[in-house]
Amino acid sequence: MKKCLTLVLVLCLLICATAISFADGAKDTLIIGTAQDINSLNPQMQNDQINNNVLALSHQSLLMLANDASETGITYLPMLAKSWEWEDDNTLVFHLREGIKFSTGEPCTADDCVFTYEMAMQPDTYVHGLLSLVTGVEARDDLTFVIHTSSYSNEIYSNIAGKPMSIQSRKAYESGMEEPYLIGTGQYKLKSRVEGQYVTFERVEDYWANDYDTGDDYNWVVAPGVAKEITFKPILEAASRVIALQNGEIDVCIDPPTTELQFLEKDKNVTVLEAAGTRLFYFAFNCAKAPFDNKLLRQAVSCAIDKNTILQVVLNGKGMTQDTVLNRGVWSFYNEPDLGAYTYDIERAKSLMEQAGVKPGELTVDLYAATDDPYKTIAPIIQANLAAIGINVNIVSLDQATLKSECQAGNQQMFLWRWNVIDRLDEVYTELFATGVASNYHHFSDPHVDEMAIEILTQKDSDLRMTESIDLQKYLAEECPQVPLYVANLIIAYRNGLTGTYLFGGGNHYWAHAYIAQ
Repeated sequence: MKKCLTLVLVLCLLICATAISFADGAKDTLIIGTAQDINSLNPQMQNDQINNNVLALSHQSLLMLANDASETGITYLPMLAKSWEWEDDNTLVFHLREGIKFSTGEPCTADDCVFTYEMAMQPDTYVHGLLSLVTGVEARDDLTFVIHTSSYSNEIYSNIAGKPMSIQSRKAYESGMEEPYLIGTGQYKLKSRVEGQYVTFERVEDYWANDYDTGDDYNWVVAPGVAKEITFKPILEAASRVIALQNGEIDVCIDPPTTELQFLEKDKNVTVLEAAGTRLFYFAFNCAKAPFDNKLLRQAVSCAIDKNTILQVVLNGKGMTQDTVLNRGVWSFYNEPDLGAYTYDIERAKSLMEQAGVKPGELTVDLYAATDDPYKTIAPIIQANLAAIGINVNIVSLDQATLKSECQAGNQQMFLWRWNVIDRLDEVYTELFATGVASNYHHFSDPHVDEMAIEILTQKDSDLRMTESIDLQKYLAEECPQVPLYVANLIIAYRNGLTGTYLFGGGNHYWAHAYIAQ
């Protein structure tokens, strides 16, 4: 058994794009054991990591995010679009590949792009905020798709590359068929799904890019699938995922518990891959609800949280603590001592509590935490941390779907959650902290943050933008709506022979070319 460890924030097991092809001796099926359940296959009505992993098999966006941008300097790869350019600050033009077809065999044209984007811009979609600067779209001809914007955006490419913006079929929707959103242009199509148990995709045998030269330029991105079927199987209990891997029930185990790694490393049939991660786990406050509408109290609590102990207990040290709200690997990440974060210091915590007007023992608060790991392990540690400064904590355990609903409704006082960002600053500044945004579970509202989020999104001067982003991270550290805890290492265990993977440090993997070689 071999163990791979790298310090880069992204990784790619796909050594060579030209190696992707229909492989002799490939196992017909690939079964991936996941740590979360798949809760939606409608691209625009979700933006969960696990759903996006699944949808990447059946749906394709105009662009694809590269996982090795820091090494190659290339951030976005051509997917359905073969090229693109800004005509001016408000006009972005995409040129589509020829011959694209949906899994139904119907052609995919620029008109389907128009249909997809106009649908996404409706306020009832989960992702309409991704296109907040888009004023209109048009098809100049079958292969030319144009996006008009109100201003230049630093992050529009990232929004376009996301799975929620995969191109969908106008004809499928107009046909009146049930679940038209299942029709995509990807290498696979849905075969069967049993909610909570599995979702299986089968290879599209007449896939539109079957005849592409995958060694030419970036055509490997749209290369055909290899495995005949790929199944995602939710196994929420981490130890059970490990057992399933070792007994051959699954081929890939996402997020095996660190306590089991020593046993997996001794298994001659298993490989353990470890790399630096980008997904940030955090502890946070409802800033609009007493008692944590009091900034001094938030700062006091932040100073009581022992992040190093949390990292050791939860991950056996396999990760990195951090103090800034921005995910590692994202441009302008700033975690330096002058950030001004309120880090572990019990005496300072007690002093800030006194300044906040809160006496030890008089405050009892609820901490909302999911019932699965790592939340169920972190919650008692925070409970003990706050007991040390005289705050009583009642842990409220909820399944993840309920926790999200409760946090959106503002019923929580404190909560534990995570956030994964690959390259979008705006995904942190706006989606986590801007006034009134649905994913702002902090219910934090600050005109300065709202203003600076837009400024950083649209600022063309990279030096000035860097300064503004660092300043905003410092400002949020002072306001303390959130206590960043740690970024866990990416750890995946798999049966020997897995190849064709394209992995990201935060877990947004691309499995369309993966298979087990026999």
